[in-house]
Amino acid sequence: MTAYTRSKNYWADFPVTYRAEQIAIITRWVSAGESGVVVGGSGTGKSNLAGFLAGRPDAIAPHLNDDPDSLIFLWFDINSLPTLSETYFYRGLIQTLIDASEAFGADLQQAMQQLTAGPANWNDIFFVLTTIRKAHSLFIDLTGKRIVWLLDRFDEACRQLDAQTLNSLRSMRDQFKGQLCFVVFTRHPLMRLRDPAEFDEFHEIVAANTCWVGPMVARDAHWIARQMAERLNTTFSKQDVTRLITVTGGLPAFMKLACLAIHKSDFDRQQSVKAWAAWLLTRLEFQRNCQEIWDDLTVEEQNFLLAVSSGVDTRQLDAEVQQYLLQTGLIISTNKSGDRLPSRVRVFSPVFEGFIKQQRGTAAGNLELHPKTRTVLRGGVPLNIELTAGEDRLLSFFLEHPNEICSKDTLMRTVWPDEKYVAGIRDDRLAQLVKRLRQKIEPEPARPAYIQTVRGQGYRFVQPGG
Repeated sequence: MTAYTRSKNYWADFPVTYRAEQIAIITRWVSAGESGVVVGGSGTGKSNLAGFLAGRPDAIAPHLNDDPDSLIFLWFDINSLPTLSETYFYRGLIQTLIDASEAFGADLQQAMQQLTAGPANWNDIFFVLTTIRKAHSLFIDLTGKRIVWLLDRFDEACRQLDAQTLNSLRSMRDQFKGQLCFVVFTRHPLMRLRDPAEFDEFHEIVAANTCWVGPMVARDAHWIARQMAERLNTTFSKQDVTRLITVTGGLPAFMKLACLAIHKSDFDRQQSVKAWAAWLLTRLEFQRNCQEIWDDLTVEEQNFLLAVSSGVDTRQLDAEVQQYLLQTGLIISTNKSGDRLPSRVRVFSPVFEGFIKQQRGTAAGNLELHPKTRTVLRGGVPLNIELTAGEDRLLSFFLEHPNEICSKDTLMRTVWPDEKYVAGIRDDRLAQLVKRLRQKIEPEPARPAYIQTVRGQGYRFVQPGG
């Protein structure tokens, strides 16, 4: 097996077992001549995985079912293009093939260079597409290799490139069937990036196989800690590394940032994991990284994580959302049974969980009251609360009369229809009931978003998310 990458020496320091679980999945597709998608959020190290696949043939070979020397992995980082267009995308593929030909002797190198010698109209898409097909044909014929394209940072290409450009990759795969396949690396599943119907030909060949990349297993996390210690010319004790992995959850970006942080500061490393998480979360680099992860999620996924951080039994939550978050690695099952959809999960990292809790004050969504279970849902996510009979009647009335000014007399008759009160006592009892309800349903009870006081008149209930 031959690999091509622009920075081979960088990958030499990676252990042969790096991301072995994901490597095994990807090479299973490749051995069968199939294409697929590698999905991983911000900070998961997708580009490192792509580079490792291209730069470490010795680590890939044990996972392959066929002759390792029959394959060549070509890594193309789409972010390296000066601008994202059909022409530059095709030219980038051609240049990668030309650069890779240097490893196979003068005949192939000369033949590849002749393709682009002389005048060329790079604005003529037909000319460019014809050239890239000829380049593939030359490369495959003269090397006898099967080409595996590793298309890194593919999200914007999926969103922006003309659908015909994407579908032309399927056409090229069909022309060289059994000798060419694609592995695309994205932050999101392709169907989140674009309607699959728009590029159905290409989507069909890659979406059949998906490999998820999330926080690292302990083996790789320990290696990151050792690598960072060497880079910083320092040492981390065994206890330091244990706490680093625990507090970061093994997310590569978190691990590297945390190593840098404790190296540069006089932070007391003997403190608890909770103290580590709180301290790291005060740092801007962690806030930025957490925000990137958060912004990549849908509102439903954000609300799910808010519920998990509040200790809600996930059996009350959306099963599809839970399955997606489990696949990303943002939540981890704490069940011992190993059920596919566990009833108890936790956020993968105390740092990220702390960030999630910071979002509660900005996460007000529409409130609902389940007609049978009387469960309160905020933004579609059940709250981990129980209402008293009075709170239930009060909230029910509010939900039936949104945006109306509800007088104190009306609310009193609704909550306690059979009782009579002296005005002052009545007002105090209602105020206490409203206060208790706010404590349960408001993201920030001190700054109520739902139950608003209308001075001198009563209360108004509003739906911030509606």
